[in-house]
Amino acid sequence: MVFPLILFGFILYLFFDTVYTIHNGQLKIRFGFFSFKPIEIHEIKEISKTSSILSSPAPSFDRIEIKHGKFGSVVISPKNKLSFSKDLVHLNPEIKNNLIAG
Repeated sequence: MVFPLILFGFILYLFFDTVYTIHNGQLKIRFGFFSFKPIEIHEIKEISKTSSILSSPAPSFDRIEIKHGKFGSVVISPKNKLSFSKDLVHLNPEIKNNLIAG
């Protein structure tokens, strides 16, 4: 009975301690105590809505995919996706932002 409680607590911790920050030209992703390699904002190519169920640092199913570098991709779920994408585009106007209609 103890193991399922510990596992449940760990999963809750990951969901409530997921952080995406933009700092010094980088997108930094922390998922619980896991930190992903920072993504250089100038390497981001495209931002799109996705319904991918792949494992990712995204505690919600309302997700966006960020394509970067040659073949890099990460799926995340910031609370305000549109504002988050606009912040990235402000720093790198070359990003194709598919979240904005038109």
